[in-house]
Amino acid sequence: MKIRADEHVSPEIVDAVCRIILSPTLKFDHVYDAGQKGFADVHWITKFASDGGNAILTADTDFIHKHPQVVAVFNTGMKVIHMPKKWGMAGGHLQASHILAWWPRIETKLSEMRQRECFQPEWNVSGETGQFKKVDIDFAKAHKEAKAAA
Repeated sequence: MKIRADEHVSPEIVDAVCRIILSPTLKFDHVYDAGQKGFADVHWITKFASDGGNAILTADTDFIHKHPQVVAVFNTGMKVIHMPKKWGMAGGHLQASHILAWWPRIETKLSEMRQRECFQPEWNVSGETGQFKKVDIDFAKAHKEAKAAA
């Protein structure tokens, strides 16, 4: 499985996950690694999917509300792990400790998820405990907004 983090996640955190805890059967990189810094989400998501990508890790608080991203997730079948709002507001050391504590569960959740699903881990670093919250994405509304914008 190939996972890509967006610009709302530090490339250093992606590097730490890869060096410390990433399962050898997975590939995890950052939009910067792919030379896609500054690309619109719809473009890098579509390119990532065409290159065999399966899942996105994002900390963009409105990622699931903007119709271009939502339509791109729908069209590509991406799985989405959406970090909690508090994660994005935390310092880098807290973000890193949170994602490292959650990473084994993130890998498990990604393997269980269906295409086009979105889940969010709780904001805690309590080791083995904690649940994912399913985040509903309104694909119909996004398609309607995209059509109106065109």
